[in-house]
Amino acid sequence: MKKGLGIIYWFILLFYLFLLIDIVFFSRDSLRSVNLVPFNSIKEYIMVDNGFGEYRLVDMNIWGNVLMFIPLGIYNLVYGKNLSLTKCVLLIIGASVFIESTQFIFARGATDIDDVFLNTLGGVIGIGIYKIFAKIFKTDEKIKMAMAILSMIVGIPILLLVIILGVVN
Repeated sequence: MKKGLGIIYWFILLFYLFLLIDIVFFSRDSLRSVNLVPFNSIKEYIMVDNGFGEYRLVDMNIWGNVLMFIPLGIYNLVYGKNLSLTKCVLLIIGASVFIESTQFIFARGATDIDDVFLNTLGGVIGIGIYKIFAKIFKTDEKIKMAMAILSMIVGIPILLLVIILGVVN
């Protein structure tokens, strides 16, 4: 992989990890609640009234939980080439359960079984994206270069948005 592209790739990876930790732990109110009823929260977040008599099909909470774990599915396979699909999914589930447990222990947000389902779905989507790239690009070097470019395309606008929101707020 070209050196400049590699640096950007690692920067985006570190930014993703920082953003994940910030969103999950530091941007939360001090709260300790638990939902262990499967699909209870998901049901509440589908067809949500926005307060003006208009309904959104799916609330941002669902999208956020899915999107937040797509990179984890990709990075699992980039760095764990020999991982079976089952082990990769179990790592994603384990990471999600760890996050939810830590949120409960430190009273940083709601602990919700539905978040584990949604995070796992995001990770599985990431695995699918990686598998598609692997079929198209064949070699590890080309796959990593494609992932670096994808990380740049997705990560830089998110980084800029975070910076703008930080300055405005």
